Amino acid sequence: MKKIFLLTIMCLLFVGCGKSNEEDILKNYQKKLDNSKSYTLDAKMEIFSNEESYNYDVNVTYKEGDFYKVSLINTENSHEQIILKNEDGVYVITPALNKSFKFQSEWPYNSSQSYILSSVIKDLSADSDRTYEEKNDKYIYTSKVDYPNNSSLVKQKVTFNKDMEIQKIEVLDSKDKSQIIVDIIKVDYKTNPDKEYFALENNIDDECCEDENVSQSIEDVVYPMYLPANTVYEGEEKLNNNEQERVILTFSGEKPFILVEETTSVSKEFEVNQTGAELVFYENIVGNLTDTSLSWHENGIDYYIVGQNLSSEELLQIASSTTTVAITK
Repeated sequence: MKKIFLLTIMCLLFVGCGKSNEEDILKNYQKKLDNSKSYTLDAKMEIFSNEESYNYDVNVTYKEGDFYKVSLINTENSHEQIILKNEDGVYVITPALNKSFKFQSEWPYNSSQSYILSSVIKDLSADSDRTYEEKNDKYIYTSKVDYPNNSSLVKQKVTFNKDMEIQKIEVLDSKDKSQIIVDIIKVDYKTNPDKEYFALENNIDDECCEDENVSQSIEDVVYPMYLPANTVYEGEEKLNNNEQERVILTFSGEKPFILVEETTSVSKEFEVNQTGAELVFYENIVGNLTDTSLSWHENGIDYYIVGQNLSSEELLQIASSTTTVAITK
C-alpha cells in the first residue's frame, strides 16, 4: 500500500514538474526578450508554394519602441527587399530599384510572423490548447497561428534547444505539411542599435543603382496556375514604347480580373511611394493589397492584379501561382 502511495505521489510530482517546465520556458524566454530590449536575428527561411520552394536569408533587427528592420534576400537571384518600421510608418524598400513604398500599417501585429520572435511567443502563449513534448534534449511546442490572408496556415511547431533558445519554427497546414520553415542561425540579445539605424534615409544607398541594367522587355509572360472556379483565360495584349513593355492578361467568368506585367525602371533618385494598401507577405510575394487589387515586384517586373469580385486570399493565390508558366491558359 505504501509503495502504491509513493508511486502515486511521484507520478503527480513528475506531471507537475513537466507542466511547470512547459510554462517556465515560455515565461523565461518572454522575460529574456523584454529585458534585452533589442535583438538581431539571422535565419534561413524556406517557403513552399505550388510544389516549388523559395529560400531566403533573413536578418531581423528589433529595438524597443516599435522599431524593426527585416532584410529578405532570395538566395536564388539575390533579390533583396527590406521591411522597415519606425516612428514614421512602415516601408518596403527594394534597393536594386532605388524605390520604397510607405504604409500606414499595423505590421507586424496584424498577422502571425514566423521570423519575429515576439510574434512566435505570443501565438504560443495565447493558445491554451497548445501541445508540448520533450524529445532528444529539445522542447517542442505546437500552437495555432493567425494568418488572416492565408487560411491554409493553421499551426506552428516551435523547437527550443537545450539552452532554451528558439531553434526552429515550422508553419503547417491542416495536413501537417510544412509551408514555412525558419531555421535560426543565431540571435544576439546584446545588440543596441540607436533609432537612427531605422531611419529611412540611413537605409538608402545613393550609389546602389548606378550600374543597374533593368530589362526593357518581358522575355517570358507568366500565367497563373490558380484560377477561381468558373474563371478562364480570355486573351492578352502587349504594348511597347521606347522605355517599357507591358502585357495585359484578361480573365473572364464569375470572377473576372486582369493581370498586368510591366518592365520596371530604376529611379535616379530614391523614390518613396505613399500607399493606402496593406503590406502582405504571402508565400513568395511581398505586396501591396487593397480590397480589389494587389501589386508586387519580382525579377525586374512589376505585377498588378485587379478584380472587383476577388477576395484578398484569391488575389494572393493568383499572385503566388504566377511564378511558373502555366502549361495551359
